[in-house]
Amino acid sequence: MNLGQVYTKRTIADYMVNLFTIVDGARVLDPCFGGGVFIESLLANTNHKVQGVEIDKDSFDKFTNPNSARCQLLNCDFFDIEEEFDGIIMNPPYVRQEEIDAMAELGVTKQKLQSACGLMTISTKANLYMYFILRAILLLKDGGELIAIFPNSWTNTPVGKQFREQIGHYGCITDFINVTGDPFVGSPMVDVCILKFKRNTISGTNYQKMLVKGETYTVVESSNEQTRKQDGLVKLHTIANIRRGVTTGANKFFVNPSLFTQDHLIDILSSPKDFYGYTTKKCKQDKLLVIVSEKEANDEELTYLENCAMVILKEGKPQTLKTLIENGQNWYSITMPPSAQIIFSYIIRNNIKFVLNEGGRNVRDNFYMISAKTENPLLLMALLNNYHVFLQLEKCGKTYGKGLLKLQKYDIDAIEIPHPSLITDEDKQDLIRFAENLIATTDEEIVTNITNVLNKYYGTENAQQEFENSKQERLSNHD
Repeated sequence: MNLGQVYTKRTIADYMVNLFTIVDGARVLDPCFGGGVFIESLLANTNHKVQGVEIDKDSFDKFTNPNSARCQLLNCDFFDIEEEFDGIIMNPPYVRQEEIDAMAELGVTKQKLQSACGLMTISTKANLYMYFILRAILLLKDGGELIAIFPNSWTNTPVGKQFREQIGHYGCITDFINVTGDPFVGSPMVDVCILKFKRNTISGTNYQKMLVKGETYTVVESSNEQTRKQDGLVKLHTIANIRRGVTTGANKFFVNPSLFTQDHLIDILSSPKDFYGYTTKKCKQDKLLVIVSEKEANDEELTYLENCAMVILKEGKPQTLKTLIENGQNWYSITMPPSAQIIFSYIIRNNIKFVLNEGGRNVRDNFYMISAKTENPLLLMALLNNYHVFLQLEKCGKTYGKGLLKLQKYDIDAIEIPHPSLITDEDKQDLIRFAENLIATTDEEIVTNITNVLNKYYGTENAQQEFENSKQERLSNHD
C-alpha cells in the first residue's frame, strides 16, 4: 500500500517553522508527522504546544516523543481530528487519486475525505495532499496559519485552479515559495512549493524562489510582478450579493395589468431603454401586480386573476403556472427581492455599463442586482465600470444575433476585481470621485481614468485596447 511518505530535510523544516507569526505558546498540529522532523523543529525553535498525528503504525512506533510535557502524539487518522489549531505545518502524503481507495484498510477512502472537507468542491482527480490541505484549513482558528510543502504541479492545471479558488473562500495565501533542488531526504522530487495560508485574512501574496543544495538553501524574491499583482484579485461574489431581478413567469399578466384599482401595483424598471446613463434616478417605470394571497385581493383583482388563470389553462402555458393552477395552488404570488445598489442588463451590444440604482428601484429579471456587502457602492461602481472588467465580460459572454452579448449570472459572479482592503486610501478616494463624475456626466473618458487607477492592481496596462479589439471582432462578425 502506497502511503505517499516523503521526508523533509531538517534545514527546510526549520525554515518553514520560522514562517509562523502566531503568538508564542500557540497550539500547532503536524497531521502526518512521519519521521518527526517538524515536531523536533517546533520543540527546538518555538514555545508552541505541539500535537502530532500519524496514521502509519510503523512510523508512529519508530518516533520517540522528545518532550511529552509540550507534545502529544496520536496514532490515528488526521481526518478524524475535530479540534481547532492556531497553526498547522506539514509535508502531506503524495498519493494519486487512483490509489486513494487502496488505503481503505486504514479507513481512508475518497468518500470519507470528501465528507471531511465539508462544503468545499473537490475534483475527483485531486491528489491526497489536496485533501490534507483543505481539511487543515477547516481546522484553523480565525487568523490561524497553515504552512505546507508539497508538489507545485497543480498550479497550472484545472484541478489546481479549482483548488486555489476553494481555499480562497477561507483566507489567503500570504507566501508562495517555489522550491528547486533537493528539499527532501533522498531527493525524490524537485518540483515543489512551500505555501503559507492564513485563515479569514485578506492580503497580497509574497512570491519567492528557494534553491536547495545539500543542507543549505537561498531564498530570493520572485520576479513575476504581474502574477504577484493579480493574486490580490477576488471574485465579485465574495464581496457582493448578486441575484436576478423580479421574475413573474408571465409578464403579460403581471406587468401593466388592465386594472382600475391601484391597491397592489408597485413601480418596476423593465428595460435598459427606460433610463439614461449610469443612474436610475430619472427613469420610466412600469407597474407590477403584487398580491401575496387571495385574502388581500379586492373584487376587481380577484376577477382579473380568475380570467388570467382561464387564459393560462386554455393556452397551456406557461407550464409552471398552469401546473400550479391545476393543483389549486397559489400561482400569482411573486417574490420581491430587496432592492440593489447597482443593476446590470445581462444582454448588451455596444456599451457595457453598471448602473447606480438611485431610489432603490425594483427591477425585472432582465437585470442583475448587485449590492456590496460592506463597501461604499460608489467604490463598487468604479470597480465594475472599467475596461479590466469589460474585457473579462467580452471574453466570457455568449454571442447572439446582431452581435448581442449575453452574460449568465455565473459570469457576473466570477468577475475578478481588486479586493477593496488592498486598495490604498488615496486610490479609493480617486475611484469614488470618478464614479460620482461618471454618474453626473456620463463621460466615457472617466471609464478610462478609472481603468488607469486600477492598472497596477491588475498588473497590466493594455485592458482598454484589448477590450476594444475584442468588441470590434464580435461586432464585425455580425455586420
